[in-house]
Amino acid sequence: MSFSLGVILAVFMIGVIMLLIEIFVTGFGIFGVLGIGAVLASLIMAGASVGQVGLAIGLAVFLSLAAGFWAYRRIKSNQSLLWRGLILTDSTSSERGYLSHQDKEQLRGKVGISLTQLRPAGTIEIDGNRVDAVTEGNFINSGEQVVVQEVTHGRVIVRVQKTKEESLT
Repeated sequence: MSFSLGVILAVFMIGVIMLLIEIFVTGFGIFGVLGIGAVLASLIMAGASVGQVGLAIGLAVFLSLAAGFWAYRRIKSNQSLLWRGLILTDSTSSERGYLSHQDKEQLRGKVGISLTQLRPAGTIEIDGNRVDAVTEGNFINSGEQVVVQEVTHGRVIVRVQKTKEESLT
């Protein structure tokens, strides 16, 4: 059975278009499977014999693997300006000034006033600065004096400041 060059090229182009759609559209992969099938069908239609079709498919596989290996080596060595723009090589380390939280260790033992109710989280004021804080599980009304018991990973843990009469009993 003989096919015209126009039909062979049309089937091949449909296969290439389906493969391009597969690259940009997320999903099951039906466009990829149909695209590969159309490209293989165009190769079979273009072949005069089984040997020619096998040679064409083998050559296409070899060239694809060679291009993939070249791209892998190029990306791995990070030599290409294109890939330098696409691959993040910087790190967000604390030595470069990237911090997940401010160091609040200096607040340990300081006394402040609760600005909001702490049940168990809320806001306190220490030395004129607003600080997010949590209690050890107790409810603290706003306006009460609190003392910072612990600072762990930027988390300020407070409890009510006991008066002298309470601490004697």
